[in-house]
Parts: sequence; C-alpha cells; structure tokens
Amino acid sequence: MVWLNRVEAYLDDLEVVADGLSRQMKQMQVDQVPAPRTGMEMQPGVDGTLAVTVNEGTKRLAASLAELETRVAQREVLLRATDAPQSGLTLTAKLESSKDQRSKMLGQRCELIGEMMAEINNQAVSLFVCQFHLANLTEDVVRIMAGVSEPTTYGNGNKPETLGGNLFSESA
Repeated sequence: MVWLNRVEAYLDDLEVVADGLSRQMKQMQVDQVPAPRTGMEMQPGVDGTLAVTVNEGTKRLAASLAELETRVAQREVLLRATDAPQSGLTLTAKLESSKDQRSKMLGQRCELIGEMMAEINNQAVSLFVCQFHLANLTEDVVRIMAGVSEPTTYGNGNKPETLGGNLFSESA
C-alpha cells in the first residue's frame, strides 16, 4: 500500500478516535452536574447513581485514551516507513514536504485533528481544575468565611498572601 493511502487510513481512524474522545469529555462534564431534585427524591450521590455514572464515564474515557495511544504507535510506524518522505520529523511536516495536492489536503486534515486534540486537552484541564477545586469547596468556603489567608495553589509561593478567595478566578 502506498504511504499516502496508509496516512489517509490512519487519519480516518484518528479522527474517529478524536471525535469519540471529544464526545466522552463533553459527556463527562455533563455527568458531573447532578440532576435537579424534584419532590422527595434522594439527593444525587446519596444512592450512588451519580457515582456509578461518573465511574462508567471514567472507564469509557480510559478506553478512548487507550485507543488514542494505539494510534500514536501507528503514527510512529508511518513516520519511520521506508516509503515515507525523508524530510520532516512530524507527519504534518512530511506531508508538507511533498508538493502534490493530496499531500497538502492530508496535511490540512492533520492540522484540523491537531486542533481538535488541543481542544480536548483544554477540556480535560478545565475539568481537572474544576474538580480539584470543587473537591475542597467546603474547606475553602469555611476558610474564606473565617478570613484566613488563602492557601498556596499549585506551588505558587511567590505571591503575597491576601484574605478572601480568588482561588477560582486564578485557576480560570
């Protein structure tokens, strides 16, 4: 099979994996929000339903990430292929080194998938930061109400201590 055909098949697979990963990240963000209480229903999480949903989402996310790791290994094989262009260290650079239209089109797809992956990364970091801070919400609220200086966040010891809580503002 010609190298460009293998690259195109790889990009097709990678795009499916990236799309699935993106959908999973969005679903995890939705799953973190408890359903509204109506009437005398139990509070979400008390009966374990929210925890089960989150755990299932985490398992699906882990499976998506394992699939992505497999694709990264496939990319390495494509980069080292004997019939691949010699110039360039990345797939995009190798495709850009070829002057034909198909290579340019595949290079553009690489860039679009890269942007999609950057957005997924941004979502993952945002989700982590929110969960990190929400995990200590009660502690932070008590600390703010007591007027205690805010704790050092992420090892940033150079900033002057102030009263009150800019923890969420700084993390955003």
